[in-house]
Amino acid sequence: MRRAAVRAAVHRFIKRLLEHRDFNDNTSLAELGLEKADIEDLIFHLEDEFGLTAFTAEEDRMLKSAKTANDLSRFLLEIGRH
Repeated sequence: MRRAAVRAAVHRFIKRLLEHRDFNDNTSLAELGLEKADIEDLIFHLEDEFGLTAFTAEEDRMLKSAKTANDLSRFLLEIGRH
């Protein structure tokens, strides 16, 4: 997986939730108005987009630690290496 493709997918899905508003990769997801359920849905959609499957423990860890779009991209790249 290429980092640029992952970043583009993360942005596409977040922008959809934000009604196409722009945002910075390092802006807090909470500041953008995303709640835990939104982030969980985002993770599932992104895993589907790339044909990835994370273990429940990995997803739980990500839900607890995902603060920015950058965090989501890193998580996808990490599970893509398995």
